[in-house]
Amino acid sequence: MSRFLSLLFTLLLLKVAAVAQSKVITYHNNESSSVKEVYYITPDSLIVGYYNRFYPTGEREALVKFVEGKRDSVLTEFYPNGQPKLQISYKQNIKHGPFKAYHPNGKVLQEGMYENDQQSNVIKTFYADGTVRQEASFLNGFPEGLVKEFYPSGKVKSEIYYKNNQQNGLAKTYYENGILNTEATYNNGMLEGSYKTYFDNGQLEMEVQNVAGQKNGSYKSYYKSGKLSTEGTFQAGKMHGLAKAFYENGQPRSVITYKNGEPSGISKVFYEDGTLLEEGNHSNNDSKITHYYPSGHVKDEEVFKKKQRHGVWKEYYDAPGKPIQASETYVTDILQGEKLLYYENGQVMEKYNYDKGKILGVSQAFHPSGKLKSETNHKNGLRFGPFKQYFEDGKVEVLGQFRNNRATGTWKYHDATGKVVRTAEYRNGEIVSEK
Repeated sequence: MSRFLSLLFTLLLLKVAAVAQSKVITYHNNESSSVKEVYYITPDSLIVGYYNRFYPTGEREALVKFVEGKRDSVLTEFYPNGQPKLQISYKQNIKHGPFKAYHPNGKVLQEGMYENDQQSNVIKTFYADGTVRQEASFLNGFPEGLVKEFYPSGKVKSEIYYKNNQQNGLAKTYYENGILNTEATYNNGMLEGSYKTYFDNGQLEMEVQNVAGQKNGSYKSYYKSGKLSTEGTFQAGKMHGLAKAFYENGQPRSVITYKNGEPSGISKVFYEDGTLLEEGNHSNNDSKITHYYPSGHVKDEEVFKKKQRHGVWKEYYDAPGKPIQASETYVTDILQGEKLLYYENGQVMEKYNYDKGKILGVSQAFHPSGKLKSETNHKNGLRFGPFKQYFEDGKVEVLGQFRNNRATGTWKYHDATGKVVRTAEYRNGEIVSEK
């Protein structure tokens, strides 16, 4: 009798549990033909029992057990082929215990531990062939101590020390051949002292001093051959004082004095043979710069005011006496007024008028003799309206129209006698018919 009552009580409990839980099914599509999730909920909408999630193609994507609405088992995620993708241990909805992630080929991608929802102890990451990629110790969810990274060959790629969730102490990176690549010291996440980089042959590439994360003190860089490339000084993160650069043959490349990160006084840049390439005069963010051809002739003259192009800029042909090639005027970095291009004989080649950086009105081009070659109308900086081109004797060569910088309408082309030899119809810059 007692056994019968016990069995009856058990059946009643199962019946109550079945009635108390509702099955939930969600779908990927409106047609309800592709199941997305299957799980059970209590009357107060807490998930209980096993939760299943599926790919649109039907394969299981994830499986985990819920107790009173909280994950309380190993959560397993799967690749579409059924291979495990991720396994994380949960206890009362908190990550706690071992976890593993897998490559699609089944090899472990990462493994480690969680304690109270935070990564803890040693965590390892692996390449797809099983070779260790990274090894680190974690404390309260953050790296602590030495973090090592490896090349697929197994050679050390980097060694970095952490303390209190920040880089602290020595940090090194390596080339795959084992040669040191970078070397630095950190204090509470900031660079402190010497920072060095090396070429893959072991030669020092660059060394700079740091204070509290800012470059401060001497700076030098080298060619792979060991020859000095640059040298200078930083102050509070900015170049300050004399800075020199050299070609690999030892010839000076530039000599510039800096003040709080900006060039100050006379600066010079040289060609590799020692010939002057550029000379500047700098003061309070204003600069006058002259460039030279390898021949020594002046190439151009530029003016900057508060780091913006300003005043008259000129370009010259490579010849004695500074024969002018171009002249234009800037106001606060914007072209304004007349711009002229010249032939080597000094005659004007082209003439434009600018207003706030846009070509205004009619631009003209000239033959080397000075005779008018063409006239182009502009609107809002674009070619717009009649266009005329002339032979040197003044006879019309081409008549046409532009609209928004594109040829449009009827264009007529004449020979030297004035006879029309070709007619073309344009639409949006494309020929639609011609004869």
